[in-house]
Amino acid sequence: MKRQYVTTAIDYPNAAPHMGHVLEKVLADVTARWFRLRGDAVRFQIGTDEHGIKIQQTAEKEGISPKELVDRNAPLFQKLYDTIHISYDHFIRTSGQEEHWPTVVELWKRLKKAGMLEKKSYTGLYCSGCERFMTKRDLVDGKCPNHQTAPQEVKEENWFFLLSKDTENLRKLLTANWDKEEYRIVPDFRAQETLSLIEQGLEDVSFSRPKTSLSWGVPVPDDEDQTMYVWCDALTNYISGLGYFTDHEQREFWDSAEVTHVIGKDIARFHALYWPSMLHHADVRIPDRLLIHGFLTSEGEKMSKSLGNVVVPSEVIEKYGIDPLRFYLSHEIPIGRDGDFSWDRMKKLFDSKLRNDTGNLLNRVLVLLQKEGSGLVSLSGNDPLIKDVWDKYQKSMNEFDYSNAIQSAMTLATAGNQYIDIKKVWTLKGEEKNVELSVLAEYLRHISLLLLPFMPETAQRISQQLGVPYAEEMLQKDFVIGDKKEWGSQKDWKRIGEPEILFAPIDS
Repeated sequence: MKRQYVTTAIDYPNAAPHMGHVLEKVLADVTARWFRLRGDAVRFQIGTDEHGIKIQQTAEKEGISPKELVDRNAPLFQKLYDTIHISYDHFIRTSGQEEHWPTVVELWKRLKKAGMLEKKSYTGLYCSGCERFMTKRDLVDGKCPNHQTAPQEVKEENWFFLLSKDTENLRKLLTANWDKEEYRIVPDFRAQETLSLIEQGLEDVSFSRPKTSLSWGVPVPDDEDQTMYVWCDALTNYISGLGYFTDHEQREFWDSAEVTHVIGKDIARFHALYWPSMLHHADVRIPDRLLIHGFLTSEGEKMSKSLGNVVVPSEVIEKYGIDPLRFYLSHEIPIGRDGDFSWDRMKKLFDSKLRNDTGNLLNRVLVLLQKEGSGLVSLSGNDPLIKDVWDKYQKSMNEFDYSNAIQSAMTLATAGNQYIDIKKVWTLKGEEKNVELSVLAEYLRHISLLLLPFMPETAQRISQQLGVPYAEEMLQKDFVIGDKKEWGSQKDWKRIGEPEILFAPIDS
């Protein structure tokens, strides 16, 4: 059995979660669920990045301590992810001194011993929104392109990670391998963007701030006047959550697993360059892949409070439900590309793909089976369409092309409705009618399996209404598709369940 370790970027809880957070977590959840469904052992970790200047400044504005701020906001993220069925195994909080800090301190010590940390004075442009120093070539019209603010000029004495020493090694990592360690960035064009950063020249990275500027964080070992800066602290959560360097290690999910980091394009350079370099010099293996997603806009424009176009996840869920939101994000946004949330497009997809194609097919078949009352017949042989859909689906899922995969599933729903109309099933009699309805029920059984990573609750409801024998097991983490994807595999499946409306109409 192959092991898989899936992580997301840890979220910054200086404010409530937004749709960008939801996009990333759904992408990672689909990944983790698919790995489990194909039979892999999976550990899936998410969490919150709770140190740094922004947390400190936000807490000061509110007149509370940084700890009070993160203790208030971190549960908001966890509650939202529980609501949208993110099947994580572990939620890490970097303010946790018992779990996170020991690994961070040990990693720092290893980097220092390897000669990769050096204390020196520095004058640079600091963006508090990005929590990093920027060069002039990073700016657009003198401003940070992500936050549209001019960075502050800062002169400090900090500890620096000597990334510039690894320029050639990192180039090898992205073009061939580095000391026989392979590394893949998905999609490929994001790897080319990272290579271009290397060609522009890598600079050393500030890994600490004076305690007078940043007091909320992990103290630098043997230098109590300095506080660890975000990258050594935050990036290390991926191994601290496994107890690395401590007496409660779960190293098998790092040392002998495929490691996949799911992150946004705005932090790609830190994961693609800083993190493998840090791990290499700490004598820890590097991850296997980065799965990089783009940004989410609203009605074609960047989400902004001033524009009034911020999409609040709870509002979408209240109107359409959890699984339709998960469906929209998976269907509409190809991996690595920017995507757009449109209320109009949401309604069109809900009505056409979910209500009319999927919900209508299920209802038509179940109502006809109820009227027939003779139960299902066993099916043998193969169905070319089912085989073709599964072949394309599995290839897309294994290549993280989830938008294409879910559209493959939808072709089966469309085909089922066409099948009813072409065969005019409602006009048939006796055994002929029963066989055709059994074929359609089998189509729906496959649709529910295909939708399971994307719309888990809906997939189970379809199978429950169909009366499929394994329906109650579908949301368990040890549920595996296996030979269930074979045509007519459920020989004991004879009776259907009770039909219910899958997707109720939504008012405009």
